[in-house]
Formats: sequence, C-alpha cells, structure tokens
Amino acid sequence: MDAGNDTNLAAKLELLRGVSFFAALREQGLIVVAQNSEFYTFSKGEAIFSEGGCGDRLYTIREGEVLITKKREDGETVNLAQFIRGESFGEMDLLENRALTASATAETDVTLLVFPARGTRFEDVLSRHPGISAQILHELLAVIAGRIRNTNRLISEKSQWVRDLKRQLYYDKLTGLLNRAFINEEFPAQLADYGPTTAMIMIKPDNFKAINDAYGHDAGDMALRLIAFSIRSQLRQQDIAVRYRGDEFAVVFPGTDLDTALVFAEQMRVLIRRLSFDHITGGAAFTVTASIGAAAYPGHARSAGDLVGICFDRMFAARESGGDRVVSVDL
Repeated sequence: MDAGNDTNLAAKLELLRGVSFFAALREQGLIVVAQNSEFYTFSKGEAIFSEGGCGDRLYTIREGEVLITKKREDGETVNLAQFIRGESFGEMDLLENRALTASATAETDVTLLVFPARGTRFEDVLSRHPGISAQILHELLAVIAGRIRNTNRLISEKSQWVRDLKRQLYYDKLTGLLNRAFINEEFPAQLADYGPTTAMIMIKPDNFKAINDAYGHDAGDMALRLIAFSIRSQLRQQDIAVRYRGDEFAVVFPGTDLDTALVFAEQMRVLIRRLSFDHITGGAAFTVTASIGAAAYPGHARSAGDLVGICFDRMFAARESGGDRVVSVDL
C-alpha cells in the first residue's frame, strides 16, 4: 500500500508510537507496520477471537475495553485479563502462530488496530521488509520477556490470587475435586516431577444412570458428591483426585507403583458398593457398583496422555466384563 493512499496512516502512527514494542522502531519501520495494519470496530459483547482459533494477529486498543476469558471443563467462563485504551494483546500468539488458548470479547464498543491486517500474514510482512524484520522481532521478544518477568513477580506477590485463579480453572464446582482441565493441562507438565513411577486409576459407577432416571438429576448430583467424598476420604496427602467427566473419576498416585494403586482400587470398589444412598432414594435400597481401570507410568505408558488413555480403556474393559471389578494392564 502506498503511504500516500492510506487516509488513516497518521492515526495509526500516533497509536503505534504509544505501543512499547513498536515505539522503538525507526520512522520507516513504523510506517511499514502501519501500512500493514487496519482499524476494525467491534460492538459491545462481540467476539474478537475465540479459543482454539489461530493466534496470528496483534491487537492494539484505540477505543474501548477488551475482556480475555477462558472456558473451564464444566462450561463456566473465567476472566483472565482486561485491556483498555492504548494497551496491546496477542503478541506471544503472533510470534508462535499457535492456537489461541483464550477468547477476547468487546466489553464496550471497541476500535482495534490489528497487525497484520486481515488477509496479510505476519511472515509475509517480514519477508517483504527484511531490513526491519529483525528489529520488530527483537522488540517483540524484549517486551514478552519483560511481561514474563512481571508475571513472575506478580505470582510471588499475589500467590493467593494465583491460587484462586487456579481453583477457578482446575476445580470442579459440584464435587470440589480437580477437573479434566487439570489432567489435560497440568498433569503432563507435573508427571516427571512425581518420582520414578506414578500410578493412576479411573473409576466409573456401573449403574449411575439408574439414579438419574429414577430420582432425577439433583439426586444424581448428590450421588456424585457422595462418591467424590468417599474417594477423597481414602487419599494419602500426595494423592490427587479428579472428576474426569460426567460420572467418571480419576486418582493419580505420585511416586507410587501399580501394586499399591491396585490395593487402593480394590478398597474403593468395596467402599462404593457399601455406600448408602438412602438419603437420595428416600430409603429405597440402592447399591452402586464401579468399574475401575489401572496402569502406571512409565511401565505401561510413555506419557501422561498414554497413561490416561490406558486407564480409560481398562476401566471400560472392566465394565464390559460385567462391572464391579478392577482391571489393570497386567491382569
């Protein structure tokens, strides 16, 4: 685009000069960024981008406010950050060209300067302007490094805030156990730190649907809370209980071999069978049985994902064999 034909060039340059990682660019570099940017407007409540989309743009707010959110496994939405006029977001996603892990929504009517403009790729801008590409990348990396340092400082200063945020993201509201997001996001990163071996079991009640069908979903929720409480009551300090999805539960045993986990699994099978649901059924006799799958890392799995998948398969193998039993990879 010819600079002389860009009627918004002056407004773009003025905004870019206030953005830390563009302010250090020479005038010609700023002009290149401005020429490859465009203003876009969003109405209050309108999605700017959504979780799972491609992170290939950097956004600077000319007017309005933007809210960044993330959806938990249970469907609840957690607020992560809010940006106001003159602030920018999306730089790390732009550099890595990675899938977006959060969503952005216009809190008010918003005008954004988006770089690069729609229909233009960041790598194409850099290849067309090699003289300034190194400077742009250097400034982006410097700002990101500074934000990481600030975040680390925030974490040390606001540890309770971080704990509260993690509780919102990784805890199941119904049962108080960790949720599937923990298994998907935190467990893989922590597995190597648990010790030379880590075992896991997956638990699924065989006849939970009968409670929902006969007594309703509120009764089903009460039953899930009771099962979750019974699991938690048997844990050691280092063990981790998770509501994986629906009526499925997982227990992670850091630094523990499969034999020890199998002892726990059998105890849970018996305990669940003995639970009283009288307060849910109005006194009618009802026995819940469970199918449990077990495996260990690294003996049976090469990764956290493998371990989850194997336990899940073994759990359903137990269910298909009649339920009310424990099945492991060694059985």
